Amino acid sequence: MRWLDGALRALTPWGWTLLATVVMGIVLARTLGWSEAIVAAVAAGCLMLGAIPWIVGERWARARIGLSAERVPVGAEALALVEIARPSRAATPRQVDLNVGDEEAVLEIPPLEVGASVLRSVPLDTSRRGLRTIGPATILRTDPFGVLERRHHLTETRTLVVHPRVVRLPGGAGGIVRDLDGEAAAERTADDVSFHSLREYSPGDDRRLVHWRSSARHGTLLVRQFEPSRRADTLIVVSTDPSEYDGDDFELALSLVGTLALAAIADRRTVRVVESPATERGAAQPIDAATRERLLDALAVLEPRSAHGIAQASRASRGGAPGSVAWLITGSTVAPRTLRTAANGMPAGVVSIVVRAAVGAAPARSRLGDADVVTVGAIEDLARGIRQSRSP
Repeated sequence: MRWLDGALRALTPWGWTLLATVVMGIVLARTLGWSEAIVAAVAAGCLMLGAIPWIVGERWARARIGLSAERVPVGAEALALVEIARPSRAATPRQVDLNVGDEEAVLEIPPLEVGASVLRSVPLDTSRRGLRTIGPATILRTDPFGVLERRHHLTETRTLVVHPRVVRLPGGAGGIVRDLDGEAAAERTADDVSFHSLREYSPGDDRRLVHWRSSARHGTLLVRQFEPSRRADTLIVVSTDPSEYDGDDFELALSLVGTLALAAIADRRTVRVVESPATERGAAQPIDAATRERLLDALAVLEPRSAHGIAQASRASRGGAPGSVAWLITGSTVAPRTLRTAANGMPAGVVSIVVRAAVGAAPARSRLGDADVVTVGAIEDLARGIRQSRSP
C-alpha cells in the first residue's frame, strides 16, 4: 500500500477538497438521487485525474551538490555548490530548493538546452562552531490546477564541519619541557643518556655501570648515575561544566585546546586531551587527538555537558599518562580555590598551567601556589601568556 500512502501525501489542500467532493457527490447521488451531486463528483474526479501526469514520469532535472571545503575554521568562507542539468527534453523547473540547516535557499534556474547545466553557489554560515547539514536539493512538481504536488530529491545531504579557530604558537610551546635539552630533573636514575656524577657502588647495582678508571684512582668501586630524560609529553584537560563558563568562554576554551594540542602535534610530542568525567568517580573522557583533523572534528561537536568541573577533571586525568606539562583549561567563573585544587591534582614533577578563558578580558598572569594561572581574553593572547609563564 505504499503507492496509496504516496498518493495521499501528494494531495494539496485543494486536492483534499476535490477528493471530498468526489466522495460526497457519490454518496449524495446514491442516497438522495441528486444528479447535480454526481456531476460535481465527476468534474472533481476529472480534475484529479488530469493532475496525475504532471507529477509522474522521469526526472525533470539532475543535480549534484558539493562543498568548497568540507572542514573550515570559524569565520572562514564556505560555499555549497549545486550543479543542475537538463537530462531530457522535458521542461526544467524554474527553481531548485536547497536545505541549508534549518533554512531553505531557493536557486533560480534559467532555461537550459538538453544536456546543458548551470552552477549555483550558496554562502554557508560559519559564524559558529559545529556541524552544518547541506541538502538535499529538491524540486517541487505540481500541476496547473494545484491539486497534486510531489517533492523530488535530486541529491543526498552533505555535512560541513566548522572547527574552532586556532592560531600558530612558537615551537616548543605545546610542551614547555624539552626532551634531552630542557630542564634538569632533580631526581637521579641509573640508566639514561645524560651523565650526572659518580657515586659509591651499592649491592645490586649493575656492574656495567661501574666506572673502572675512576674506581682504580679512588680505590673503591664507583658507578655512574644519570639525570633522567624528561619527555615533553603534553596533557590537556578541559572542563565541560557549563557553570564554569560565561557567554562565549567555552568557545574560546576549545580554541585554546586546539591551539595547544596542535602545537604539541607539530613538535611531534605525545599529547593526550581529556574532558570532564561523566560521573564523580569516573575517568576523564578522552578526546581523539591522534591527528590534527580528528582532534578538530572532535572539538567541533564538543558541548558543555558535565556537572564536574576542572578540579574533578584534573583529578580524574591521573589515571593515564600524566605527561611532563599539564594545561588545565577552564572558564572565567571558577574560584581561585578551585583552580588551586585543580593544579594540586597533578602528580609531583608535572608542570601545571591553568588557563582561564575569559572573552574580552585583558591578558594576565599570576601565581597560584606552584602553578601559573594565565587569563586569556582572545586566542591571540595565548602566545604572550605562554612566554610569561615560561619566564622566571
